[in-house]
Amino acid sequence: MNNSQHFAFKPNAKLLALCIAAALLTTTASAVNAEDDLAGIERVMVIGKSTEAPAANLVGSYEIIGRDQLDYLRVDDNVELFTKLPGVSISRYNQGPINADLSIRGFDGDGTTPHAKLLIDGIPQNLHNGFGELDQLFSLNIDSIQAFKGISDVRYGLYNLAGNYNVFSRKDTGVATIDATVGSFDTRELQGYTGIESGKLTHNYAFGYRESEGYRDNTDLERYAGSGRWFYELDANTTIGYILRYSHFDADAPGYLTKEESRRSPRSSASYASEDGGDKTVFHNSLHLDTSIDKLDISAKAYFQTFERERWVRFSEGGSLGNRYDDQEQLGFILDTVYSFNDDWSLLTGLSYQQEDVIEQRFGTIGQRRVRDTNNVVRDFDYTLDTTGVYASVEHQVNEQLSITAGVRADKLDGDFTATSSDGTQSPRDIFDFDWIVQPKLNVFYQATDNFALFFNYGESFQHPFGSSLYTSGDTNARDVSTNKGYELGTKVSLGDTADVRLSLWQQDAEDEFISVDGISQNVGETERKGWELALTWAATDIIDIWANYSSVDTEIVKTSTAAAATQGNELRSIPEYTASIGIDAQITEQITASVHVDSQGDYYVNEANLGGQFGDYTITNASIDYEFDWGLVSLNANNLFDEYYEYVFDFSSDGTATIHSPADGRNYSLSIRYSF
Repeated sequence: MNNSQHFAFKPNAKLLALCIAAALLTTTASAVNAEDDLAGIERVMVIGKSTEAPAANLVGSYEIIGRDQLDYLRVDDNVELFTKLPGVSISRYNQGPINADLSIRGFDGDGTTPHAKLLIDGIPQNLHNGFGELDQLFSLNIDSIQAFKGISDVRYGLYNLAGNYNVFSRKDTGVATIDATVGSFDTRELQGYTGIESGKLTHNYAFGYRESEGYRDNTDLERYAGSGRWFYELDANTTIGYILRYSHFDADAPGYLTKEESRRSPRSSASYASEDGGDKTVFHNSLHLDTSIDKLDISAKAYFQTFERERWVRFSEGGSLGNRYDDQEQLGFILDTVYSFNDDWSLLTGLSYQQEDVIEQRFGTIGQRRVRDTNNVVRDFDYTLDTTGVYASVEHQVNEQLSITAGVRADKLDGDFTATSSDGTQSPRDIFDFDWIVQPKLNVFYQATDNFALFFNYGESFQHPFGSSLYTSGDTNARDVSTNKGYELGTKVSLGDTADVRLSLWQQDAEDEFISVDGISQNVGETERKGWELALTWAATDIIDIWANYSSVDTEIVKTSTAAAATQGNELRSIPEYTASIGIDAQITEQITASVHVDSQGDYYVNEANLGGQFGDYTITNASIDYEFDWGLVSLNANNLFDEYYEYVFDFSSDGTATIHSPADGRNYSLSIRYSF
């Protein structure tokens, strides 16, 4: 395929028409001037308004979604909150507790290549298989979402293959809010938040409950979460805090349909999936310390959290019902320091440690009961993974225009593994010895004028084998990590006081990439990902804000083994060739606010052989209108306004002959009432 096709904008008539119509209907929004809320953070594109500044001196594709842009979103799964971010695509499995995942920078959202670090309030939230666990918070309790795409962030190692997401819970005080929602598919939701300041103690509480019968048959869902945070100011320079969260997610699963079934009856459940579904539970504790001593700033965190998931699943009519159970404990600490020698030089250092204790089981069943015999023990693993990371980074403000940040990170993996067979025999394995995995990083920022800046970043990261593939009963030196090298070159332009535009070109290469399909590691070979990204925020008038983005991605399997030579030159699986979004927020009167949000993405192949066709393209429109009273807010939301069909598609056959399809939600509405006191 001609690579130039991937870098050319393919006009989507519906998307363009919607954008123009929205602009004409709302002839007047005052998008965000980031400097109003993030003084000095010229390197960041802000969607909405946020006071949560980035914690590291990074340059590149760094975005923040502010609280005002999260306020009207009420979703089954929190990954839907990320649709506003440039270059982010969502894989919507819609299979009970395994419901959706995010992907960036030319990686897929199938879970075959975990590639992004997820953190909530600075604490890692990736499971042992790399999936992020986001459903611990409801939208009312989220202050902001930050996303950094690229690999020049020195703070993170494990899973920081293409970037990272930071989610921050609310900590504002002097407010108490109850939010009730009813909607399509018999959806009901109740959220609450309050923040209280009592002298030197700040305490914040939040809860959420949601239930829905779902768009498709057999998709009943119940989800609830509660959290509290208590932070105490010891003195002007020192704060200590504790965060507690508990969440539970229980949902039936509709199974996957054939291509013909999905088109003919998208709301149906697969006939064999009547017993599919499961639940997941998260319990989180963390301690936080922030202090300053002269020129030294110290941030320390310690945490203990558990993730438990159980799933009953049957993928096809000819298959049998299986039980999948994961129980994971994580214990860790993080230490970050910043020492400012003077106005021009500063040193960032960090140390992190995490211990994972994992039980991973898959059993065949009879009548939804596990059977432990030779034919039914698919997987019974018990293993640990200890990760130690250290980093150091030096920032130098060369002059008023130029700043350079250079650093290095090193990570060490350790652990043990035991597999138990159907007769109780245990087979231990040792972890592969990768030694210290060293990753250099570089960020360069040049403020040419007040309105024009250039940036460049470079970094290396690593992809390690996942799950059982990380351990061996043979030579522990027989395998190495896959090294990824990436860079980005871009510019940010301020058009007066009303608009900011960022344009960047990026590329990322892997020397020996592998994917994990159904827990089995498969080597892909040498790969290349590249693309360009355009992001815009614009205060069109005093009452209209507009934000928009477009991201183009091109992938290629550059070199592979002789056995897989037929895939050389092909595209990687499940990666949309483009993603695009546009949003318009209009303050029509002092009481009425209207928003229109359009998402679009291109199609993708579902296997490395590039056989069986392409799937996944869509353009969907969401809209909302809010009316503010003295006592609170009434909000009407419409999702997938034009009832477009779109879906998630996966291929177990590797040649496109047996694709499985999961249709996404059709048109739906919700009405919310928020009372503040």
